[in-house]
Amino acid sequence: MKKRLCFRMLRPHARIIRNPYGFTLIELLVVIAIIALLMSILMPALNIVKEQARRQSCSSRLRQQGLALTLYAGENDSKLPLPYRLPGDGGWLQDLAITTVQYMLDSGMTREMFYCPSNFTHQKNNDIFWLWDNDTWDGRLQRFTDFNNGSFIVSGYSFIFQTKNIKRPDITRYEGDSLKKAWVVSAQDSQPASRELVVDSIMGVRSPGTKYGRNFGQCPGGIFNKYQIYDTSSHLKNEYEPAGGNIAFLDAHTEWRPFEPDMDNGVALPRYMDKPGFFW
Repeated sequence: MKKRLCFRMLRPHARIIRNPYGFTLIELLVVIAIIALLMSILMPALNIVKEQARRQSCSSRLRQQGLALTLYAGENDSKLPLPYRLPGDGGWLQDLAITTVQYMLDSGMTREMFYCPSNFTHQKNNDIFWLWDNDTWDGRLQRFTDFNNGSFIVSGYSFIFQTKNIKRPDITRYEGDSLKKAWVVSAQDSQPASRELVVDSIMGVRSPGTKYGRNFGQCPGGIFNKYQIYDTSSHLKNEYEPAGGNIAFLDAHTEWRPFEPDMDNGVALPRYMDKPGFFW
């Protein structure tokens, strides 16, 4: 009886030691390798899905901006809020006057709607871009306050506005364009569904040896001079190649446009300016 009892007490320990369901080191390494292979296959697809979601969010933000600007024009004899340019100033298309920003916030927009969700530089350093050039504004909606000191934000989108005092040069027309491009002044246009109003910021500086002859991920400007932060394009495939951008038209509808610029001696031809060049 005692021997049987001892035998029964030892059997469970024997089963643990000789467990047939344990993994060997080789089996464990094989499982890890399979998981790593699956991750390498699935991650690009997951990134594509995430970018598609960001594009949809970006399109929604642009639509809100188009509606806010159309509302502004409706209250101001169809005129859009044209900015001033200083002598010698290139007039970056992202600069938006605080007075205009205040109106757009009052119309129901929020701060995040001024920035593309795919532009990680703008998301990471948002306070710098949002409060860039002002002395009195705290970044919040303030009614009955006059900001006539020329202050502006650096938004995440480009506004295709003409300026009041120093006219911008003509927009470059690509061979495939069905309509001559023009800076928008008024909401009254014979073809509002074809007239670009607000676009994703796609900008590039000269960079020999790249696919488009430009670097779209590192564009030095006022932000760089002051904070050593490069301006960057939105919806980038990599540092030297944008995927494209969303566009809000004068009738407030939006479209996605792939990046397919005209080329000049191996360099992408900008729609406006050269340091950096702006594209849409």
